[in-house]
Amino acid sequence: MGCVSSKEGELAGVPPAGKEFTDLNNYDAQGVLSVYLTGGPLTAKDYKERLVSSEGTQTVFMPQSGYTIRYAFVSQRGYYPDAPNKANQDSFCVHTYFGGDAEQCLFGVFDGHGEYGTQASQFAKDKVPENLMNNTHFAVSPEIAYHQAMVLSNNQLHRSDIDDSMSGTTAIAVLVRGRTAYVANVGDSRAVLAERHGDKVVAQDLSYDQTPFRRDECERVKRCGARVLTLDQLEGIKDPNVESWGTEEEDDGDPPRLWAPNATYPGTAFTRSIGDNAAERIGVFAEPEVVTKQLSAQHPFIVIASDGVFEFLSSQSVVDMVTKFEDPQEACLSVVAESYRLWLQHETRTDDITMIVIQFQGLEDEAPQMALPTPSGAALDYSTRAVPSMAGMALRRLPTTRLAAIEAPAVSVEELQSELRRLQQRKAATAAAVAVAQSPGGAAAAAAAAAAAGTGAAAEGGAGEQGEGEGAGQGLRTPDELRLLAGATSGNFLFSSMTDGERADVFTLFERYPVKAGDVVVRQAEPGDYFYVVEGGQYDVFVQAGLDPPLLVHTYSSASGQPASFGELALLYNKPRAATVMARTDGCLYRLHRSAFRSVVAAGGAPSATVRTLRSVEVLQCLSMTQLTRLAELMDEVVFEDGSYVIRQGEEGRDFFVITAGEVSCTVKKNLANQEEQAKEVLRLYAGQYFGERALLTSAKRAANVVASGRVTLLAISRARFEAVFGPLQDVIDAEAAWKEAVAMQREVLSRKTMASGLQVAQAQFSLEELSARGLLSSTDCSALMLMEHKASEEVYTVRVTSVADVASLGKQPVVMRSRDVTRSLEPSFFVPGVLKSFKDNRVLAEVLMTVGLCTLDCLMVPLPFDEASAMYIAASVVLGLEHLHWSGVIYRGLSVHSVVVTEGGQVQLVDFRFARRNEGRAFTLCGNPEYLAPEVVEGRGHTESADLWALGVLIYCLMSGETPFASSGDDELRIYRRIVSRSLAFPPHFSPAARDLLERLLQHDPANRLGGQGPASLRALKRHPWFAAMNWDALLEHRYLPPPGIRERIYNFEGVAYAHFDPRSYEGDMSWANNF
Repeated sequence: MGCVSSKEGELAGVPPAGKEFTDLNNYDAQGVLSVYLTGGPLTAKDYKERLVSSEGTQTVFMPQSGYTIRYAFVSQRGYYPDAPNKANQDSFCVHTYFGGDAEQCLFGVFDGHGEYGTQASQFAKDKVPENLMNNTHFAVSPEIAYHQAMVLSNNQLHRSDIDDSMSGTTAIAVLVRGRTAYVANVGDSRAVLAERHGDKVVAQDLSYDQTPFRRDECERVKRCGARVLTLDQLEGIKDPNVESWGTEEEDDGDPPRLWAPNATYPGTAFTRSIGDNAAERIGVFAEPEVVTKQLSAQHPFIVIASDGVFEFLSSQSVVDMVTKFEDPQEACLSVVAESYRLWLQHETRTDDITMIVIQFQGLEDEAPQMALPTPSGAALDYSTRAVPSMAGMALRRLPTTRLAAIEAPAVSVEELQSELRRLQQRKAATAAAVAVAQSPGGAAAAAAAAAAAGTGAAAEGGAGEQGEGEGAGQGLRTPDELRLLAGATSGNFLFSSMTDGERADVFTLFERYPVKAGDVVVRQAEPGDYFYVVEGGQYDVFVQAGLDPPLLVHTYSSASGQPASFGELALLYNKPRAATVMARTDGCLYRLHRSAFRSVVAAGGAPSATVRTLRSVEVLQCLSMTQLTRLAELMDEVVFEDGSYVIRQGEEGRDFFVITAGEVSCTVKKNLANQEEQAKEVLRLYAGQYFGERALLTSAKRAANVVASGRVTLLAISRARFEAVFGPLQDVIDAEAAWKEAVAMQREVLSRKTMASGLQVAQAQFSLEELSARGLLSSTDCSALMLMEHKASEEVYTVRVTSVADVASLGKQPVVMRSRDVTRSLEPSFFVPGVLKSFKDNRVLAEVLMTVGLCTLDCLMVPLPFDEASAMYIAASVVLGLEHLHWSGVIYRGLSVHSVVVTEGGQVQLVDFRFARRNEGRAFTLCGNPEYLAPEVVEGRGHTESADLWALGVLIYCLMSGETPFASSGDDELRIYRRIVSRSLAFPPHFSPAARDLLERLLQHDPANRLGGQGPASLRALKRHPWFAAMNWDALLEHRYLPPPGIRERIYNFEGVAYAHFDPRSYEGDMSWANNF
């Protein structure tokens, strides 16, 4: 039954309530229906009884846009001679004032099929609008919201009481928001826009039928394992190896259908739908194609209809018929009646037929906009399938991730310091040119110096960001320039935490950049490298969606009194620009390159010579690079003159020393009581060496004298100061020893499990041919975490697979090999699964893990977040995983609810190593999920394993609230980063005081003050926090801790991840980079 709101309800969001449907018995018998009701198996009365219609034509006014929508709908139950009482499987919805917004209307048609098609279409009719309105992206990006709403509705239908194994529904929805129409299509229903071209009204399809007639869809489902055959081919009447069908218009009644391998089901004639669980295994998924269209005075109406209308009528025919009627209700009745007539002319039955006409009145064109070049780059793709060669992987995810994980190009300390030296040389050369110019007769020399200073700038300057033009060089800033740059950056979070010295250095690195009217400064979809400050002129900002004309959304100007700036995200990483910026007038900008900016904020990031020395001290081997760096910062410089005693034999040991310049002599007396005995030199130590390290452990008496040989400079720290920061060194040593014992225990247990599993893994062979895909846990742009079954043993494994072709096309070879080096170095753990086997060919690089994942955390956060007991258990497991990684010298950087895996037994495990790296000092690459990034990562100042503790705080907050603490609906990266840097933190009222205190201490802006962030040994303090008071850490570590009921119940009710077909393409290029995989 076609419903508007519910099975028996009123129009959804269409006040006032009144008579539900049009009484067609009282409809004018000489009107539009009488023409078509002659002949056929149905009497006029029968025909009318099968119709459901709107209460005449309805009207909605769009107050801000200043135009009126008039709409009507008609749905006719199909005629089936063998089942005359078969229910109408079409459903539809109309929501005016959608989401309480007078500028929004939602219209949808859902065409059910299969035994439970009616229930499926009604389910989708209710759920799609609900999920769309509740989606966090809806306000800013309806396209993404459409995608996630359709996919979520599909997953909800799978989990409902409706048997959708062989039943489902197509879906076509039109959201009218102001003067923009957003169309989402799943299946073969259709939306058509009427467009005036002179005296003609032309049909413009806003959706494209997703059927095997489409070459792209046909190839996609084939890659997912589908056989595409007509019924004649399936029955052997026609050759199954010859594509016997033409176009959809040439369909002879035997269209191509989808069949499972070696089976005669499901036989769907479409390639996308909501439901159809069995067909999902061969690529029939619910991901919509979304089209955005700007409405104008040239667009009189939109038609939405099920395929019952378009079986025998073209889009243009429908538009021609609707154009003849001023009343949308009459137009609907006319088209439905004609469709019915044509069905009976060609068939002995009719399909269900549903149609909505949306008419626009008073829609006037807006003011014309500037012509603008079309942005280069691919169109936006909102599919969850980020891996082109992994088509067919259906994700069952909670749509809480607002932004995809990012990974900027890797940045090394050496590169940053080299860039800083280069820029400082240019700065010095420019300053020299100024000085020469101010001297008598120095003009010629000044010109030469300025030319030398500007060489680099000339090479980099230019129009836009391609380096063409006359970009002016850097140099000393005038007071006016400094005021301009200070005003433009005063409210910018990237500059707010800088010292005055850093800010002054950055200001000298801005380039003056003249532009002409019409110059494109920034181009949409191209990677950004520069941040711009406006000195003079006007600059228009345009955004283009699809093939529509660019829209002017903003104008930057220096005339506003407040210095304008744009493009600051480019200072963080080279994300494609979201808009095009074009100069409206001649003007001048100042621009700052990302490498120049980061070279200043990252100055001094390389491990010092002192840190390198400390790494060689035996008693300090238990300290991480973070702790060694901190230790070097704590040491005080002291100077001893020739012959001065630094240490005297027999004294109580209190201080530890590192030699930075000069040398010392170590002497020993056999009998300290003998005043006449001369001390004998036993050792000489030089710069870069150390002595007195045992004093950090004990106050035992010194075994030798240490005497300055000439002037010597030392770095020194007392045991008292060391312990004030790191705690007793013996405690750190004991903590490391305890971790090593735990690793040995886990290694033994995991080894026994492996040997008892029935498969001698050490002797097993793994390749793609010997594995069958069973499900998808998560995916990225070039890799996926999959459940795979070993065909010979029928054992199921979690396999981390990476597409070689995608890695090569994205240039991520170093990233993949860095991740592999990390996983190869790790000991196996209950919380960080080890790698059983790895294999590679010219299609994939794969690692078989020592675990069987059930799902990621976000899959269990439906419909509500976790209670505190469950969140505490998950967080404690993550802490043990991070502890294992940090003791192993690894920074993880991959925490989020979408990357942490849960097993069927409730174990929580860290498996995503895309962003992991060895802890070799501060890291500078911006990577990870934007909502989980620590302030020091965003600011580019360098980060350590302490960033993982910030991410832990964000994770705990999300587990208990369902949202991350620094992101709101519709936020882009910049808004999130501003909140992270400013630490705008608020707690939901249901958080306990202990939880709030823990999060306050984890989400500290200064990494040195972050609980558990001062090296792996400091995680002991985190474990002792009151929020973890109920946790038995030993039982959890030994795999004896039962997951809380809140987790066990969700695992029990979880139906499993979606089936995944995996058939990556081969790569024929150079694979030498993967030799060590």
